[in-house]
Amino acid sequence: MFWGCSEESGTQNESQKPKSLAVAQKVRIKFTEAGRLQAILYADRVVDYDSLTWGWNLKTDFFADDDTIPDGGMTADSGYVREDRRGRRMVSVFGRVHLVAPDSTQLFADSLRWNPKYQQIESNSQVKIVRGQDVIEGTGFVSDPNFKHIRVLNVRGRMKKL
Repeated sequence: MFWGCSEESGTQNESQKPKSLAVAQKVRIKFTEAGRLQAILYADRVVDYDSLTWGWNLKTDFFADDDTIPDGGMTADSGYVREDRRGRRMVSVFGRVHLVAPDSTQLFADSLRWNPKYQQIESNSQVKIVRGQDVIEGTGFVSDPNFKHIRVLNVRGRMKKL
């Protein structure tokens, strides 16, 4: 892992740019809550700014029941984490987003975001959801973290015959 710091000397325009505080390569970050593993994030590169952390070539494993076997996961080309005024982490990911829920439901999108205020996953982009033989596509998406209550806006799709 490589860590670096940089400081930019000051022209007028540069003083308004966020200053990079740290850069890391080949990153693995564990997220825990109350001592239980929730997720592991892998990234080829991470840059940490004052209030924003960007990552590239992201892969995340999610853990719900067992700390050794992932229950789902997500990949994306890039994404960032920033904290709001209340200290809640807002996460947005972009580019070839593929999310697999614990029940094997798959979501494909151009972008997704985690809304900590409502504890839900959201997107305004084109989405495709595959659950078994059912395929639903649309523009716009809202779901709880476990994909139990999914709402797709501007829907089009097909469902298997009964």
